[in-house]
Amino acid sequence: MSSFFMTILSFIAMFVVIMGAYVLCKKYVFSKVRINKWIPLSIAVVLFAVQIFLGAINQYLTIGISIFAVIFFLWFMDIIQTGGPKKKEKQIVIKPKAKPNRVKKD
Repeated sequence: MSSFFMTILSFIAMFVVIMGAYVLCKKYVFSKVRINKWIPLSIAVVLFAVQIFLGAINQYLTIGISIFAVIFFLWFMDIIQTGGPKKKEKQIVIKPKAKPNRVKKD
């Protein structure tokens, strides 16, 4: 019964860490980096594959890799939903054009 509670506790802790890292990355990293949407998805898939092949060799390494994989997948989902950060457009400055025929010569 105690292993059940430890599993739930570790799941909640991992969820809190992932959401905290995602919020920080979304605020400071994702909004500033323009990247192709397929790059975070491919990194997430590769990290999931590495996590599967590592298996139970090192539990802490597996947890770290899974956290990064989920963050990259959430970045992909953020790009899909928002379209990613937009390029800053130059502000258009309207300058009046001098009209040569307006000036009358006496």
